[in-house]
Amino acid sequence: MLNRMPNSSLTQQNHSFIRTVPDTSDTLRSILIILYSIDLAGGTLGVIVMSHQLFQRRSQSAMIVIIINLLVLHTFLLLSIPFRLSYYILKEWKFGAFTCKLVSATIYLHMYITFTFYVAIIIIRLFRLEFNKCYTTIWVTAVWMLGALVIAPVFLSYYGTSRIYPSSQCFQFQQEMEETPMVIVNYCLVGVLLAVCGLLTIIQLSVMCRLTVKYWPDINSHVEFRAQAKSFFFTLVTVVCFMPHHVFRVYYIQNFHLDKDHELLTYNEIFLALTAMCCLDMLCFIAGIAH
Repeated sequence: MLNRMPNSSLTQQNHSFIRTVPDTSDTLRSILIILYSIDLAGGTLGVIVMSHQLFQRRSQSAMIVIIINLLVLHTFLLLSIPFRLSYYILKEWKFGAFTCKLVSATIYLHMYITFTFYVAIIIIRLFRLEFNKCYTTIWVTAVWMLGALVIAPVFLSYYGTSRIYPSSQCFQFQQEMEETPMVIVNYCLVGVLLAVCGLLTIIQLSVMCRLTVKYWPDINSHVEFRAQAKSFFFTLVTVVCFMPHHVFRVYYIQNFHLDKDHELLTYNEIFLALTAMCCLDMLCFIAGIAH
C-alpha cells in the first residue's frame, strides 16, 4: 500500500501538469486564424479601394497593367481564404479532396506569380525601362498562361496523389516530400527565389546608398530618390513575406520525417500564411507609398 501511494500521487501530478500546459497546436492554429483574417480583411479592402481608384484614373501605362493583374491575382487568393479559415476554425475539411488541392494550389500560384510581378516592377524602376502597353500585356499574359495552363494542372494532377489522405484533413501533404522529384522541385524554387531576392536587394540597397550620398540632405526633394524608394518597397515585401517561408522550407524538407506531432507542418503553414500578407500591398498603393 505504501509503495502504491507515491505512484498514484505521481500519476495525479502528471495529469495535473498535462491539464495546465497549453495546447501548442491550438495556439498555432489560432495564429493561422488571425493571420488569414488579417489577410482577408486588409486584402479585400485594398482590392476594392484600389480598383475604384484605377477605374477613375483610366491610365494605360505598363505599371498600371501590372497593378491590375496583381489585383486579379490577389482576388483569387482572397476567394480561397474563407475555405482555409473554415478548416482551421472547425478543425475539419468539408469541401472534398479536389477543392483542398485547388485551395493549396491557389496560395502557391499566388505567391510565385506575385513574386514575378514584383520582380518586374523592381527591374522596370531600377533600370528605368520603358515598355508600352502591348508588350507588357503580352508577357503578363504569358505568365498567366504558364501558371494556369501548365503549373496548375500539373499540381492538381500529381500533388497529393502518391499517398491516401483522410478526406476530413487538408493541407497535410507532407508525405509527398518523400518523393525525390518533389524534393528537387522545392529546392530549385527555394534556390531561385532566394538568389533573385538577394541579388535585387543588394542592387537596390547600393542604388539607394548612392542616391543618398548624392542628394543628401534634401533626398526627398529629388524624383529619382523617391522613385527608387517606391521600388525598394517591393523589395522589402519580397524579403519579409517570401524569404522566411523558403528559408524554413529547407529545414522542413530535411526534418519533416521527425514531425510526429505535426508541429513543423503547422509552422510551415504559418510561414505560408505570411506569404499571403503581400496582398496588403494595395493598402500601401492607396496610402501613396507606391503607385
